[in-house]
Amino acid sequence: MAINENPVFGRKIFFLNPPYAIKTTVVEKLRAQEYEAFNIENYRIAKDLLRMNQDAICFIDIDSELSPKEWFNFVKSFEEDEVLSTIFIGILSQKVKLSDKNQFLLKATIPGGFIMLTEGLERITDKITRICEINGSKGRRQYVRLDCRTEEEATVHASKDGRLYTMKLIDISSVGFACAIPNKDADKFVEKEVVSSIIITLGKRTINCEAAIFAIKPGENFSTLVMLLLPSTAATTKNMIRNFVFTTMQKNIDLKASVIIEDKTDYSIEPKNIENDNSSKFINDEAITDIMNAEDISELEDIDEVFV
Repeated sequence: MAINENPVFGRKIFFLNPPYAIKTTVVEKLRAQEYEAFNIENYRIAKDLLRMNQDAICFIDIDSELSPKEWFNFVKSFEEDEVLSTIFIGILSQKVKLSDKNQFLLKATIPGGFIMLTEGLERITDKITRICEINGSKGRRQYVRLDCRTEEEATVHASKDGRLYTMKLIDISSVGFACAIPNKDADKFVEKEVVSSIIITLGKRTINCEAAIFAIKPGENFSTLVMLLLPSTAATTKNMIRNFVFTTMQKNIDLKASVIIEDKTDYSIEPKNIENDNSSKFINDEAITDIMNAEDISELEDIDEVFV
């Protein structure tokens, strides 16, 4: 991918070694805005995890675990790796010395900028959100969708004309969901109709809602019902779904992290080519314009793309 090109499907956002306030405030606010924001607690598994998520944005807190010099060498090592060089790095700190800050700004590639945590959390969140916007974190999607096909206890129960239909949940977001129904039952539903009695089971959680059938997509044995929550759906219901989506995604990331062999690199030793030029992958004005145009699509097109 070209340096100034933003991905259609967006970028995941990772916070490496995040302090408590970032995890509980900034990450949660980003998730509430439908950004794919996640935490990485251990820098020794970070590289392999990020290799699974090319073109991600990674904000690194440099106030603990390693010294500023070691964090600098850690960041510089990304530039020498063909895959890791695609990661957009940002730096977070509350207590870094000016000389160490200048080292990062002048000698490392940090398109995510250097953000001081001495400012209020609201301002920090605004800065990080703006960086994510400029770097196309959402791509053309508007909502984060969780693939539920491997979730054993993810089902939809819909009551219609005195009969209860039980369907496997395929995926879900805070605006709607898709579920699989046997072809023999699919003709009992029609597009644009409102199903007023639906129970979604998400593990131990149950959600009661109403939804409109946006599309019916035939398959060999099963058809897919794409359903949109009604505008009257309570914010608490949407938040419950969103929390399930992100909690499950974070658990999946933690599971992948748990089997990664820890990085044993000594970052007190400078990596090769430490004197690389100071060029950075900052986004230019033309790219910003492209992002804004790419997101200027109708709501139905956005939602349709979520469930395709």
